[in-house]
Amino acid sequence: MRSLLASLAAMAAIAVSAPALAQAAGEDSAVVAPKCDRACLLGALARHMDALRKGDISLVPLATNARVVENDVAIPAGTGLWRTVTGVDATGLEAADPLTGNAAWFGSVKENGEPAIYAVRIHVTPAGLIDEIESVVHRKTALPAPFGDVTKMTHDDEFNQILRAEQRRPRERMLAIADGYFSTVELNDGQVLTHFSDDCGRLENGISTTAPPPGGGGGNAAAIMAGCEKQFKLGLYKINKRIRRDFFIIDEERGVAVGRGFFDHANEFDHYLLTNGREMKTALKWPNSITLLEAFRIRDGQIARIEAVFTYVPYFMHNPFWGADSSPPAYPAQPDECGNACLDKLARGVIGAMKDNRWRSVNWAPQVGYAENSVGIRVGEGIWATVTATDNQPLVIADEKTGKAVWIGKIEEHGQAAWGAFTVTSDGNSVGGIDALIRRKEYGAPYAEPADGAMPQFAVLPAARRTDRETMRQGAMAMLDAGAANLAMAPDVVAANCAATVNGQPAGQCGSVFGSGAFDGLERVRDIEVLAADEARGLIAIRTFEDRPAIGQGYPRTFQILELMRFDAGKVVEVRSFLSELPYGMQPHG
Repeated sequence: MRSLLASLAAMAAIAVSAPALAQAAGEDSAVVAPKCDRACLLGALARHMDALRKGDISLVPLATNARVVENDVAIPAGTGLWRTVTGVDATGLEAADPLTGNAAWFGSVKENGEPAIYAVRIHVTPAGLIDEIESVVHRKTALPAPFGDVTKMTHDDEFNQILRAEQRRPRERMLAIADGYFSTVELNDGQVLTHFSDDCGRLENGISTTAPPPGGGGGNAAAIMAGCEKQFKLGLYKINKRIRRDFFIIDEERGVAVGRGFFDHANEFDHYLLTNGREMKTALKWPNSITLLEAFRIRDGQIARIEAVFTYVPYFMHNPFWGADSSPPAYPAQPDECGNACLDKLARGVIGAMKDNRWRSVNWAPQVGYAENSVGIRVGEGIWATVTATDNQPLVIADEKTGKAVWIGKIEEHGQAAWGAFTVTSDGNSVGGIDALIRRKEYGAPYAEPADGAMPQFAVLPAARRTDRETMRQGAMAMLDAGAANLAMAPDVVAANCAATVNGQPAGQCGSVFGSGAFDGLERVRDIEVLAADEARGLIAIRTFEDRPAIGQGYPRTFQILELMRFDAGKVVEVRSFLSELPYGMQPHG
């Protein structure tokens, strides 16, 4: 027995002294052996691109839980670009990283016959299935972004060349060099936080922005100063308030790093000085972000080549793969604490406080939700930092039954006018949330420049001509349902003399819209919410989202819309719509 006890004691001592089995934090095994090598990843990428060429996502080896994201919006597999693509480049810039299981492709596509710049990231499981597809699609719009001639776009072959051993840098150093590029671009003031080769070149959306391409041309930055490092030392990109980013591909052999991110252009100023004293004006006067995929070729510890695909998205847009949640707090209507007069005062006060960013003067609830064009951000950012004036005679519809007030009128951003439609939610007698829909002229027609007092106040109707809120709601829904069904005739609730405007621009008679083709291609009207109703003036304000997949013409997009309808004696006599263009499939609050 003593011998057995001694043996057990010795074994226990060994167990205590031996280290516990473990692996690196967050990893399932101490041995990380990629089961899909570079050839495997590029093969999966080729299958994805071939399937896209055919417009048939069923040809992609998708995992059962695959997620598809286009311009930072999660969409059902096979929708978005997959339904509009009519051509794909035969070759593109490719990169892969077996350690992370990611591969990327840069090039161009055709969408309903029109060119678009395109980049995609895929993630491949150890079993060889694609479980993530993340793409950036840049279409040619009126917004000021580079858009190259895709028939002449070439990808620098350096990205495919294997470096000599002495030209390479370890994975961690490559990550620091590439990330230093974004640190340099962020609040660009002339300080350079990475290293560039003397021959560094950058291709953005198919255009050289560091040197004019053969035959002339080039971006504005190239016209002012050539070269990567020289541009940054000049401070050309000071408008980048913040760059949110990460990297998903590092290829030591080829010196390639690929990342994704957002450039947040706060535009809190509309002019700035370069380091040489030259004054510059911002191209846009309002907050916006660009989403991008960007590839870097690093040789001898220096960035030598850059290729990026980017497009505009709403300011502070979120990436679904980053797990951001901007859902606003929910507040029940509390009419006893904040009636119509209180709501009216809250709305006028909080929108007025946007001028000069006086957010501290607002009576805020303990928890506040704030969104601009469906993206949740912090109060004090976005238009709070750009608004220089607000309408002195806005239309305000307060509704104690919903606990909301709708403010519609003109705002100015650095003196440039835009339409603002704000839904203010109360938490008792304090502001619990704001949903801001802003429509600027850069998105084109339909649009009419707003002026102070452009929105009528609408007279109180005689009692006999008023319509109760439920009847208004049903009538408004009949209008929306008729549009969604693309009916040829207006529903009976529409008066013969009903007049319509869209973003302030007259759009004719309401009834003439039906059967005109205006609803052709409308996939669905969703996320409908009655924001406020005013029986005395016959007004009802409704928020909707319209998905337009653009099958056959144009490009996929979603509109966030505030519909203001006026009723007189049970009939709709006026419709004023304010809509903001969003990436296809976008949900409320990002």
